[in-house]
Amino acid sequence: MRLVRPQWSTLRRLRTRLERAFFANFFRLLLIAITLSQWFVLWWLFPHRVRTLPLSSQLAGAALVYAANRTLALRARRRGGSRSSVGPLPRLYYATAFTCLFCASFLLITGVVWVGAKIFLEAIVVEARTFPPGVGFESGLDTGFHWLANVGVAAIAIAFTYGYSIGQLRLRVTRLSLPLRKAPATLNGLRIAQISDIHIGLNLDLDQLRGFVARVNALQPDLICITGDIIDAASADVDRFLPVLAQLRATHGVFAILGNHDHYAGADRVEAALRRQTPFTVLRDQRTTLAIDGQPLHIIGLDDRGRDWARGVAMIPYLTKALAGIPSDEPILLLCHRPDIFPRAAAGGVSLTLSGHTHGGQLGIPWLHGRVRNLAEFITPFDRGLFERDGTYLYVNCGLGVTGQRIRLSTPREITLIEVDSSDRAAKRAA
Repeated sequence: MRLVRPQWSTLRRLRTRLERAFFANFFRLLLIAITLSQWFVLWWLFPHRVRTLPLSSQLAGAALVYAANRTLALRARRRGGSRSSVGPLPRLYYATAFTCLFCASFLLITGVVWVGAKIFLEAIVVEARTFPPGVGFESGLDTGFHWLANVGVAAIAIAFTYGYSIGQLRLRVTRLSLPLRKAPATLNGLRIAQISDIHIGLNLDLDQLRGFVARVNALQPDLICITGDIIDAASADVDRFLPVLAQLRATHGVFAILGNHDHYAGADRVEAALRRQTPFTVLRDQRTTLAIDGQPLHIIGLDDRGRDWARGVAMIPYLTKALAGIPSDEPILLLCHRPDIFPRAAAGGVSLTLSGHTHGGQLGIPWLHGRVRNLAEFITPFDRGLFERDGTYLYVNCGLGVTGQRIRLSTPREITLIEVDSSDRAAKRAA
């Protein structure tokens, strides 16, 4: 009998199309999901009022909630040209809607587990003939489920309230000592400050930016790297914010690359504004070389070219070209907004790669061994923090700004300070 092989190429094409459709319609799908979540939470919290409504009334209510969400989303998009900040009431509504999404997800998961446990335990009871079929212990199981579900919803609401208030104001300075592959001893002590994902726009205040700049300058870095998403959208008031950002100071200068949001805002426009209003060196598929105490440090800056807002690319032709022009025994610092490039960078002998983009997930849950599980794990294995491969390093910064929502949970805004230390002790500590 002849075996029929699966048409893997057809399946691959189908998967690619589905992925493309999902990411192309992600925000529309998110709006629908938020609407369903809001209605489901109302249904859960006020069972006697909502559940008793006729089906037609429930559908009409959900449609009204969707219409309200869509109106607010369109208004926020139109506000892109007005530069006016979002008022407190819309922010409160957005926060409540976003919280409902996670509460509904928790209730759905808990409900599935409850139904599975209920079927399993009732099957055991019937098999043991402790009770006749149809007679069980549903009351106790149902009470336990409702108690657990209500506690979970309350915990999520409390955590999100913290994330929207105190959590999103926290700022962390991460200090690392790392060996820089192929770096001579004369580079020991070099202080590299990294900031990322500033997102100048409606979610950033001018005083916040002044505070960030002051904190970075207080570290007295030799080199500052900005790894993309400087501007959030075309509505950003660059004429007010960039002169403040331009106050960053480092002995060997400030080097910046563009991220996906800079491209949404208009990459050429952002680059022109940075060159006009700051002394920064902007690298868009370019490299430069610093002479530090007579020793070279090559800096490569890649322009963003992700497939969509979530997925980056593993291979950028310019990187191969740039690496070919650098002597194999000289240290290389790579700036790439998305961290997906790291395997290729490590294979090419890049000493240190600095990335951002993920915001560290923005929402995280403390886990075992000091790890924080977060939403960024759904889009990349390089979600946040330090990674090592074949003696080369990647650091993924959690960003200074926020996108979408002004919330951070177990993920403070971050400034990274890396001090080059090629000693064995530093290598062991980094590992």
